[in-house]
Amino acid sequence: MIIIRTPYRIPLAGGGTDLDFYYKKKGGLFISGTFNQYIFVSLLQRPIDSKISIQTFNTQILDDVHKVKNKIVRETLNYFKIKKKIQIGTFSTLPSSSGLGSSSSLTVGLVNGILKLLNNKKKNKKEIAKIAFKIERMRLGLKGGWQDQIMASFGGLNKVRIKKNGQFKVQKINIKKTILKKIEKYFFLIYTDKTRNSSVIINSQKKNLNNTINIYDRIKNLVDEFEKALQKGNSIQIGKIFNEQWNLKKKLSPNISSSEINKFYEKLMLSNNFVGGKLIGAGGGGFFLMVSKNPNKTMSFLNKNNFNFLKLRFTSSGTSQIVNSNV
Repeated sequence: MIIIRTPYRIPLAGGGTDLDFYYKKKGGLFISGTFNQYIFVSLLQRPIDSKISIQTFNTQILDDVHKVKNKIVRETLNYFKIKKKIQIGTFSTLPSSSGLGSSSSLTVGLVNGILKLLNNKKKNKKEIAKIAFKIERMRLGLKGGWQDQIMASFGGLNKVRIKKNGQFKVQKINIKKTILKKIEKYFFLIYTDKTRNSSVIINSQKKNLNNTINIYDRIKNLVDEFEKALQKGNSIQIGKIFNEQWNLKKKLSPNISSSEINKFYEKLMLSNNFVGGKLIGAGGGGFFLMVSKNPNKTMSFLNKNNFNFLKLRFTSSGTSQIVNSNV
């Protein structure tokens, strides 16, 4: 049995510039990190029968790969031309469709696991990300950019440049561990209790493409400023940049926010516990990443008002094998 652990990602600056309608015109640039929440994928070659067994939210045992209900599992098996004698199980620590790249973490984990199962050790992190991108974006037609697959595969805190031709370069952010630990204390992931369809939100941004491109130009211009604030451990400046990103992002499409989400953010800000924050992912729901003024007071406020929230710890590794056992 092989078990693969793949982290969720958290976009920090420049999110959305990895979408094809932007990077093909202007080139993409973003900073993103992975943190200590994961999707796990277990894989096993069935020793007796030729069945396919899939255990996600539901369990399927079948003879035909085309009848696999989970489209990501189905298309990944098809990509590798696996038609029988395999058992796959998945589980995650966070809800799906919450803006943290869960679909890509699953795809990257599956790709990595199948490569290990097939004893194919030739694929590096960039190649794994490219295979996952091809499965999600091209074969399945799921809308989105490059960020999720790159981060799930590479892991860590990275600055990523995407050329107009789609080639990308991943550069580790140079930051002292003590400063990163300090920043983590001020970050809170607060769940809106809303999930969303990212494809609908991304498509809606194309209706006024010139306006969208101009807004993403401004979002991309914040990346270097954010990197400097991050390296200095300036949580106040980071919170202000998040707030500016969120205000710009809301102008991209009416689907990104709603009166309910706006009220949610206003309640957080009016509590006087936060410098600023932004909604993670495409929008429409999921998590707000908020920067606290005083972590202890913030924790007390969130608990008292029954918010669902997470404290995060940035991780340095991407998709990785944690178990390889002969069964």
